[in-house]
Amino acid sequence: MCSCSSIEPESEGVIIADKECKRLDVFLAEKLTGISRSRISRLIRDGAVLVNGKACKPSLPVELGVEIEVQIPPPPDEEVLAEPIEFGVIYEDNAVAVIDKPPGLVVHCTSTMLSGTLVNGLMQRFESISTVGGPLRRGIVHRLDKDTSGVMVVAKTDEAHIALMKQFENREVKKQYMAIALGDVPESRKIDLPIERNQQNRQLMTARTGRGRPSSSMIKPIERFGVATVVSVRPKTGRTHQVRVHLSAIGHPVVADKQYGGRAMDKRPTFGMKRQALHASGLGFTHPESGEWVEFESPLPEDMRAALELLRKG
Repeated sequence: MCSCSSIEPESEGVIIADKECKRLDVFLAEKLTGISRSRISRLIRDGAVLVNGKACKPSLPVELGVEIEVQIPPPPDEEVLAEPIEFGVIYEDNAVAVIDKPPGLVVHCTSTMLSGTLVNGLMQRFESISTVGGPLRRGIVHRLDKDTSGVMVVAKTDEAHIALMKQFENREVKKQYMAIALGDVPESRKIDLPIERNQQNRQLMTARTGRGRPSSSMIKPIERFGVATVVSVRPKTGRTHQVRVHLSAIGHPVVADKQYGGRAMDKRPTFGMKRQALHASGLGFTHPESGEWVEFESPLPEDMRAALELLRKG
C-alpha cells in the first residue's frame, strides 16, 4: 500500500513501496504527480528522498515494503528566510555547531511551514550552514521531536554534513536521553522491539515483536518515586519517536506524552509538564574535521527540573 496515493509538488509524505522496482527514480516517477523523472533524480541526489531513513542514489533498487520519505522543496517564490529564533549554542567552530534546542521548537521547515523553525534560526545565527539537505533542512543532520528538548549537532559545511550523516547511519554516534517515565521502572534493561508506522495513524509509530525495523534502546533507572521514574535512555538505533515508543511499549510511557501515553493519559499525573518529559541530555561523535571524539551535554530544562521537585516533595 501507499500511505499517500500521490504527493503533490511542493509537499512531503511517506510512501510504503507496494511493489519492487529496479530503480528508485522510476518508482517515484509513477507515484509523484506532476514531477519529471529528471527532477526526482535531482531530489534524490540532494538528499530530499530517504529510503528507510537513509540517503540513497536514483539507481537504488526498490524492495517491497520499504519506507520512502519524500520532501519536495517549495517553489522559488516561497523561500526559507533567516529569522531570529531562540536557542542555545553549546559549541561552535567552522564545521559544526552544537545547539541546545528548547521544547516547542520545530527542527526544520516543510512546504506548509516556512518560518518559525530551527532552520530559520540557524540561517540567522550562522554565516555558513550546509545545503546538503535542501532549503527546508539546511544544516540538519538529525532531528528531535518538536516537544523534545536538548542537544543537537548541526553542520555548517556540506563536507561536515556528509561526514556526520554517515556516522548516524553507521550508529557511531552516542546519544543520551533523560526521561520521566510513568510508574516504577524496576531495573536496567535492553529493549529490542522493532518499530514501524502505525497503520491507523501514519504520523505515529508503534513497536511490536516481529514487525518493523530493528530498534534497540538501553534504559537505566536513575531515581524512583513509585508513581514515576527518572530514566536514562541510550538508543542504539535512530528510529522516529524511538525513546517514546519503546518506553510506552514496556508500560512506562513518558510523562505527559499524549501521543504514546495511551487512552488513559488524560487521567494520569503530569507533575506540571505541558509536553512530554523527554530531554536529549548528551551527544558524542567524531569531529568531521579534526577526527577527534567529542562529547557535549545539555542540562535538564526548567520544566523538567520543576517536575522533579514536585516528585521529590511527594
